[in-house]
Amino acid sequence: MGLTRMEPVEQQIPEADEVMDEVMPAELDWQRLVRRYPIASITIAAIGGYVLGRNRGEEILVALSDHAADLVSGQVNTMLGRHIL
Repeated sequence: MGLTRMEPVEQQIPEADEVMDEVMPAELDWQRLVRRYPIASITIAAIGGYVLGRNRGEEILVALSDHAADLVSGQVNTMLGRHIL
C-alpha cells in the first residue's frame, strides 16, 4: 500500500461516493433519495447487508481479513522503515 497512515473518514467518504456513482445509474440521484427518505434507506441497506451476509458472509470475511492483514503489515513495515512482512 502507498499509504503511510490511515486516511481520515472525511477522505474515505468521497471514495464511497465514487463507488456508489459507478454502481448506480447516472439518472438516479441516490444522495437526494437518502436525504429525503433516511429511514427507508437505512432499512433497505440493512436488508441488503443481511441478505449479502447470509449468502456471501464467509467470502466477505476472508476478503476483509486479507485487507486488514495487508494494512497491518504495511503499517508495521512503515514503522520499522523496511519491508519485513
